[in-house]
Amino acid sequence: MKKISRVIVAFALLLALSVSLFHTSASAITTTERNRNEIYSQLVARGLTKAQACGILANIEYESSYNPNAWYKNISYGLCQWQGDRLKVFQDTYKTEAQRASIYNQISYLFTELRGNEKNAYKKSIVPYTKNTADEAYNVGYMFCLKFERPLDKTTNPVKRGNKAKELFAMNFTTSSSSAKKSSTKTSTVKKTVTTTVSKLKTYTTGRYKTTSKLKVRTSATTSSKSVGVLKKGANVTVKSVKSKKWGKITYKKKSRYVSLDYAKKV
Repeated sequence: MKKISRVIVAFALLLALSVSLFHTSASAITTTERNRNEIYSQLVARGLTKAQACGILANIEYESSYNPNAWYKNISYGLCQWQGDRLKVFQDTYKTEAQRASIYNQISYLFTELRGNEKNAYKKSIVPYTKNTADEAYNVGYMFCLKFERPLDKTTNPVKRGNKAKELFAMNFTTSSSSAKKSSTKTSTVKKTVTTTVSKLKTYTTGRYKTTSKLKVRTSATTSSKSVGVLKKGANVTVKSVKSKKWGKITYKKKSRYVSLDYAKKV
C-alpha cells in the first residue's frame, strides 16, 4: 500500500508540475496573442479583408510587437510608432494614459489618418489589393511599409514585412464580436475629434529657425530623398520658402536643400 501511495503522490506532483508549466508557458504568450487578435478584430471590423488586415498586422509587429504602450527612445509611440506632429495629435486627442494605451483608440486613429492626411498611403497600399490571398497579403504588407511607415531602408524592410504578412495570413485568428460592435458605433465620433485636432497642426512660414534636435538636410522635400548632411541641435537656419506644409527650403553648402520644420522652432 505504501508503494502504491508513493506512486499516487508522485503522479499527482507530476500532474501539478505539468499544469504549472502549461500555465507559465501560456501566460508568456497570452498578452502578445491577445493584442494581435484584438488588433486583427479591429481591422476586419472596419471592412478590411484578412489579406489587408495581415498586411497591416505585419507592419505593426515590426513597429511595436503589438504593444500599444511601446516607446522608442521617447520619440515614437504606440502600435504604429507615431512621432512628431502625428504623435502630438494623438496625445491631444486621447488625454489620459489609459486612453492612449487603448488598442481600439490607436486603430481608430490609424484609420482617421488613412482617410485623412495619409489617404495617399491608403489608396496606394490598401485600395488596390482586394483579393483575399496570401500574395495579396504580401502586397499590402510591402506597400503599407513603403507608403505609410516610410522606413529609411526601402529595400529590405518592405520585403520582410510582406513575407511576414504571408506568414500571418496562414494563421487562424479569433475575432471579437464586441470589438466589431464598438468599432461601428464609435468610429464616426473618434474621426470627428481627431480631424478637428489635425486642423490645428502647426503652420510654418518663412524666416529664421533654430533646430530642436539633430536634423537631416535633404535634396528634396520628402523623407525618401537623399540626405546630404546633418544640422546640429540648436543650429540657426533661414527658411526661404515652405513646401508641402512642413519642408523648409534653405541654403546648405551653397545649394538649395530642405529640412523638416517639425524639428525646429521659429526665432
